[in-house]
Amino acid sequence: MTLTQNDHTDIGTLIAYAIQPTQRPGRSQEYRRVLGRYRTESDFRIAADAVLHGLSAQVLSDGDFGLVLGVSPESPFAFRVGDMPHAATRIGRLMAGLVLVGVAAYAYPTPADLEEVRVRRVTDVEFEQWMRAICERMQKHDAAGEPVPDDGLDEAWRAYHEMPSTLVGDRGRGSGRLSPKCTLYWVRNILGWLVEQGMARADSTGGTWMLTERFRIQVKDMASEPAYTFLAEIARRPQADSQPFAADSGEEA
Repeated sequence: MTLTQNDHTDIGTLIAYAIQPTQRPGRSQEYRRVLGRYRTESDFRIAADAVLHGLSAQVLSDGDFGLVLGVSPESPFAFRVGDMPHAATRIGRLMAGLVLVGVAAYAYPTPADLEEVRVRRVTDVEFEQWMRAICERMQKHDAAGEPVPDDGLDEAWRAYHEMPSTLVGDRGRGSGRLSPKCTLYWVRNILGWLVEQGMARADSTGGTWMLTERFRIQVKDMASEPAYTFLAEIARRPQADSQPFAADSGEEA
């Protein structure tokens, strides 16, 4: 079948919805229509995939959550850690990147977890304490001369470990608020960013975030990244385990 101008317009409409992270088919009849074409019309799907390929992107899922895209670093749709809120400085990028990967390892420490569709909850204070405990374990292995297989992660855990858990500003507009010089600030900052990206929802009671299917799909796509595999390896090991940390083989410990 030869695609018409209307078909190409629908492909553009579908991609436009896909790159808006808070859009849902359940909220838009037009989104449901073009997503339905992608699911059921092979020529339409092939053409849409070709356009995405040209944009260094691919479809990870076309489920009820909508079209979820995975992108290469060179894609115009790729996000940079420095684009995240308050992450323009070197320390900001380190903290934002570490917390983001840490949430992934905390919620999905095993390959089986990545295949299981269920709600994962992250409580800010509990996660901050978990992340700090992970850094303390990394400090012990660092003292034993065991290297971290990712330079960025190696620098980031040290920065996290040196920061206090909480620090409240005492002057100006930051008075009475958590300071960027504490780790709980970065935990809440990144969890809030995940909400903006459609990858989490804030619990109405406060302090707890529910990770969405979109986040699970994205983590599954990045599961081979060294920082994630290393943190997930640590998360799987018992606290008392003194064995060296090895690169993740993809099998459950």
